[in-house]
Amino acid sequence: MNKIKGVIKKITSHQGISLVNIQILDTLFGTVLLDTPKSCNYLKIGKSITVAFKETEVVIALLNMGGISMTNQLKCKIKSIQNGKILSKIELTCKETILTSFITLNSSKRLNLKVNDNVMALIKANEISLIEED
Repeated sequence: MNKIKGVIKKITSHQGISLVNIQILDTLFGTVLLDTPKSCNYLKIGKSITVAFKETEVVIALLNMGGISMTNQLKCKIKSIQNGKILSKIELTCKETILTSFITLNSSKRLNLKVNDNVMALIKANEISLIEED
């Protein structure tokens, strides 16, 4: 599980659903929750929070990809690639943070990924969980 610390910057709620914006590194992430500040006591602007998402939910994109609707984008550098028979495990560095992505071996080869390549890590808003800081 990838985990990154952040701070809640904005909460927009309507009919029991909230769009929560979290400052992570130099990027504003967004997640959609089936909670609101009324139903979840840690949903407060300024609150430190941990953002968590599975390794299988980290999409790797080349930097020249053009426009895309995915809000959660982190510029990263490939630290290591471990190719298996079906999957590739890609370790990424985003500033001092390490993220892991599992993509298919075919995708890794098609993108011609190499160590030290600059890439974009993309995470869908509905694949992010929030963990309250202790």
